[in-house]
Amino acid sequence: MKLAYDGRLFIGSQRQPGLRTVESETIDALVNIGAISSIAESRFRFSSRTDRGVSALGNVFSFVTSFDRKSLLRALNAASLDVMYYAVTEVPMSFSPRRARQRWYRYLFSSDNMDLEMVEQCATLFEGRHDFKGFCKPDGRSTVRTLNSFRISSRDEILVADIKGREFLRSQVRRMMAAVIEVGSGKISIDEVASVLDGKAKCFGVAPPEHLILMDVDHGLEFETIYSPTLNRKVTTYRMDVASRKEFIDSLCARLA
Repeated sequence: MKLAYDGRLFIGSQRQPGLRTVESETIDALVNIGAISSIAESRFRFSSRTDRGVSALGNVFSFVTSFDRKSLLRALNAASLDVMYYAVTEVPMSFSPRRARQRWYRYLFSSDNMDLEMVEQCATLFEGRHDFKGFCKPDGRSTVRTLNSFRISSRDEILVADIKGREFLRSQVRRMMAAVIEVGSGKISIDEVASVLDGKAKCFGVAPPEHLILMDVDHGLEFETIYSPTLNRKVTTYRMDVASRKEFIDSLCARLA
């Protein structure tokens, strides 16, 4: 199932005891409508973890249920306050949402005092296969990853960074964006960023999470989008309440159209 949420409303996506997260709200809704009886029996799994403040338009989770897909989406949207569920498909029991073909992140930042040419050059530097140990929060895993593309576009006074890769390390996107913004504002040089990619120990900071959106997770699956009346009411109310997140809600509405 595909879902969307405004990350500013949650502590993060991953379950944490006593805290409101995307997973906890989703699991509570599934239990309340009778779609699952327990997490273990349902084999509930999320595709991508998002930190506090990070939003999503196309995160994915999987679970086992006997519910009809149309009634399931309608009931879920009625039972869950701040998560929007909009597409569903059936998968084999062996399916793991963690094993995606590609993840697509989008970061929005102001063009004020930004040198667009330098921003683009810095973004290109990250493309390809690198050791990103200087641009992540290490967790014991290998820090070598392949970035398929890192593209910058301009929309009025906003710069849009679209970053695509099969998998990302914790805080990798926000740390890369911090470096890009520092280069674009003239505070550091591209050579300094390149030296960290080559192994030099230095941190350029972590960009704010509120400007980051997980746009989609691609598993090569064909999803059925179901714009139920309960989802329509949620989106309409959300559009009126959060004008500051125009990019987020406009993108969601375009996806549902």
